[in-house]
Amino acid sequence: MDCPTCEAMVDAYVDGELSASESADFELSLAACPECRRRLERARAMSGLLRGLPAEPAPDLLRARIERELRAIAARPREPMRWSAMAASIVVALGIGWLGGVLSLQGGRESDELVAGYLRVALGAHAVDVASSDRHTVKPWFAGKIAYSPPVHDLTAVGFPLVGGRLDVVDGRKVAVLVYRRNQHWVALTLWPAASSDATPAAITQRDGFALAEWRHGGFEMRAVADLTPADMKSFTQAIDQAVDRDR
Repeated sequence: MDCPTCEAMVDAYVDGELSASESADFELSLAACPECRRRLERARAMSGLLRGLPAEPAPDLLRARIERELRAIAARPREPMRWSAMAASIVVALGIGWLGGVLSLQGGRESDELVAGYLRVALGAHAVDVASSDRHTVKPWFAGKIAYSPPVHDLTAVGFPLVGGRLDVVDGRKVAVLVYRRNQHWVALTLWPAASSDATPAAITQRDGFALAEWRHGGFEMRAVADLTPADMKSFTQAIDQAVDRDR
């Protein structure tokens, strides 16, 4: 077994995913590879650290990042190494990166919850609780479920058809989520009444491959998350603002 193959199998070995014969071959190869032995020690130490940590509310985000990386790997020509070992390496690498983000980023809980909510739309068994492109069906559905009536608009004419609506919880408050599509991409718009009537322009950022928009318009705090380019996200925020303004 060559060194690159041995190193790629370290995480699968630590997690007990190798067969008995593969484990034996791996252990024999360690004797000739000091770097692989060091890699094994680091993997064991990290595995112990991760097992000792309390659960954090971001598994959906981590899962999506892993699935995206695995799909990208699967689209490439297969390299001469075991698929499960490659997958294990990806899981550990992304897990370490995610852990670093959790430990270093404070005050980002709202963004975490919004992205996790988006992933429940994109990866869940059902994207919406009420499925309709008719605003007169979606808007009344929220009555009695939340303490406000969200502005609902179908944006099919500008390339963002309304799919429906759902409820979610952000920062301890129950909120309305309107779900749109952009070609094959989901767009989740979360909104709740603003404490201030002053409008603010949409601030668009990117995180973990997603576009996030944050702005205030028409008396509502608005947050949008989508697997879109920043330009498409800007078009979406502008379309929402224009639709809200037409109702005034």
